[in-house]
Amino acid sequence: MSMKRKCIILILITNLLLVGCSNYKELNSLSIVVAMGVDYLPDENQYNMILQIINPSAIASMTGSIGTPIISLEDKGRTISEAARNVTKKVSRSNIYSHVALVVIGENLARDKSMNYIFDVFERDSKIRVNIPVIIARDDSVYKIMNNLPALDKIPAKSIVGKINNTSSLLGENQEIQMRQVISALSSSGREPVINGATLEQYSEISETLDNFSKVKSSYNMINGLGVIKKGKLVGWLDGAPAKSVQIVDNVIKETNVQVKCNNKNEFDSMELTRVKTDTKIKMKNKVPIIHLNVKAIGIIDEVLCNDNFDKAKTLKKYEKLSEKEIKSTLEKGIKKAQGYGADIFGFGEKLHLSDPKVFKKYEKNWNKQFAKAKVKIDVDVQINNVGMRKKAYPF
Repeated sequence: MSMKRKCIILILITNLLLVGCSNYKELNSLSIVVAMGVDYLPDENQYNMILQIINPSAIASMTGSIGTPIISLEDKGRTISEAARNVTKKVSRSNIYSHVALVVIGENLARDKSMNYIFDVFERDSKIRVNIPVIIARDDSVYKIMNNLPALDKIPAKSIVGKINNTSSLLGENQEIQMRQVISALSSSGREPVINGATLEQYSEISETLDNFSKVKSSYNMINGLGVIKKGKLVGWLDGAPAKSVQIVDNVIKETNVQVKCNNKNEFDSMELTRVKTDTKIKMKNKVPIIHLNVKAIGIIDEVLCNDNFDKAKTLKKYEKLSEKEIKSTLEKGIKKAQGYGADIFGFGEKLHLSDPKVFKKYEKNWNKQFAKAKVKIDVDVQINNVGMRKKAYPF
């Protein structure tokens, strides 16, 4: 190696040793933010920011834990950024936002202010990820929804996200909706966003304390409905079975079930549905969208309250037809309600844009109005391939 190369390498090593880590910070000088809440105070014309921070001393360790697992701080400001910076007056450490796991939006804010401006601050700030779940605090304060201490999970944000994923896998009325998905839908002219709602049940004075753990009937957060967004504002909710319609059209149903009315006594049997796949076709005819949904699913009988014999092919055929009728009704109710709100939360406009961009261009500016008068045809095909461990019902 030449003397010149040796000198260059020596200079580089020296520079590295001298510079070190210029942005290095000790862990005990940081506070880790795990959830953020934002609401609007109309009487004050200000935004309220709530930060949920990990309490290191309360995390279980060899020596046990002390105090509540999280610390909640809040402050107000004329902008969301100002409110967040005002919170710094109340915390002794620098806030780190890279571990935020949940963003909670107040219902006042969602109804009164455009979501476009709310999410601008999150997307513009490089310190915050946009691939995190977002929910709306339905019929309650953001502070209460965020800071109820759950009985099963130490961290409230983790508990709420876990409930979204759990109900998404088994019921299908909700799915995990990330901030990036909401931003994408807000930016689209062919789709409006939906956002999961959450409510607080059995609230009491001890809901935000460790005493909540000691009660059998403790307070808890519940995933409750899909918020329908139109032009950036919350306009209403989809509740119950009709909320499944969004997941069915989007092909994100992992597993769900339908209750099939099996006799004239208002009794029901239950059928689990898996492999739910929807093919969507859309075209314009006389300036009216014609939407055709073709749904296919596999059915499994998982509960029988009627005295039917599943050894017979005609019984299986009967239940296939009944479940098909139920799924069709679920889709019709969900789509009709969305049309009433004038919000294409199914992305039919995006699908038309993909299949025929020139046609969509003509209706792009007023697509929600076009969607409101759309005609929808729904075909459903359910094939039962399993009736469980027992073919014959118990004698009634």
